[in-house]
Amino acid sequence: MFGHFPKPKLQSSALYFRWVQSLLTLGQQAIDNHPVFYMLSHHVRNINQCHYHHIPLLFPCSRTQGVRKQRIGTLDMLYRAIDYIPRSFDQAIINPATAFTLPLQAAFYAPPSSSSMSVSAKVKQMMVSDVFHYNSYLRLLHWKDTLDSDLLVWKRAPPTIYKGLITGNFKLQHYFVPLCRPASFMDTNISFAPFVNCLSLDVSLTAAKSKVSAKLFRSAFQSTQIAPESLRNVFAASWKYFWSLSLTVFQRNVIYRLINGCIPNRSFLHLVMPTVFDSPLCPVCVVSRDSSSHLLFRCPSKEKVWQGVIFEFLWPTTSIGDIKEALLSLDFSYLWYCQVKGIDSYKILFTSLSQIWLAHMRFVFNQVPVSPAAILASIRINIQKMIDEDQCQSLL
Repeated sequence: MFGHFPKPKLQSSALYFRWVQSLLTLGQQAIDNHPVFYMLSHHVRNINQCHYHHIPLLFPCSRTQGVRKQRIGTLDMLYRAIDYIPRSFDQAIINPATAFTLPLQAAFYAPPSSSSMSVSAKVKQMMVSDVFHYNSYLRLLHWKDTLDSDLLVWKRAPPTIYKGLITGNFKLQHYFVPLCRPASFMDTNISFAPFVNCLSLDVSLTAAKSKVSAKLFRSAFQSTQIAPESLRNVFAASWKYFWSLSLTVFQRNVIYRLINGCIPNRSFLHLVMPTVFDSPLCPVCVVSRDSSSHLLFRCPSKEKVWQGVIFEFLWPTTSIGDIKEALLSLDFSYLWYCQVKGIDSYKILFTSLSQIWLAHMRFVFNQVPVSPAAILASIRINIQKMIDEDQCQSLL
């Protein structure tokens, strides 16, 4: 549907994923030769103190947890983009060289039956290479001797994990289990492609020409989201028609807010910030409970404006309810008649709505009284301006 815009977080993640995909699929040489990719790769590795930027992107457990902050940084956007994608690495086939680069937490998991088990802060700092070693004779990964001096620096953390694996409170990840069995040969090339190929999208991320666009990324996750009822009432053809119209950003913004239920009425503001907005009543009439409908249509001063618009520009039997329904559905087929030549009825409605919104904002921020006569005068000026502009355009 043309009008079903993604949530801001999904939209930003779709835009950032083009960088994430390149970081995951390109070779290090290609990344180093690209200034943006090099900067992102270096930033990820530097913040997380690791040698490979793939690890923090693929394994959230390896990410450095900094102090709580208010600002969203570049890394947060990259993490959010990759975390949208469902992942299951059970089918990944990796070699010991790749396994040694992973954080220890990526090698095991706690099954649901052992939900009470937790790992210490030291375990979160450990790598697979800290507790496993490669047995060149058997060609497999093996737990280091418990008396190994390399394990002593971690104190009780290694025995805790070892005991958890023995008792079944912890289990090795499916992709890690084959590494603990004898293998026919030892591949020394470090590659994260097996993990990348397990990311669940409609296309292979590692295919040479499979560039995931922002549109494809959004569509992969929007299919599971149910659009709000207000958006389901607008047909795709109506959205396409709406975006083809020649409107100002201001006019388009108001109608889009109305359809999406994003009009900041006093009732909503009182609900989310009661200490700042102490009353849910309309600040203009101070009688009725405020709402999007009341703010733009039903407040007595706004009703006078719409009645003036109907009397001066539209068919006299048109009601405010008809106008509201047409705006919410973007279907103006029943309001086709206009008393003024040279302009369509939908332009009159959009102009009127935007001027009412502007007058309300001036009242809220600048304490300018809401005057129906002044709003109607502004509507007339803007409508005449649009007619003159269209006439000039037709002469070109």
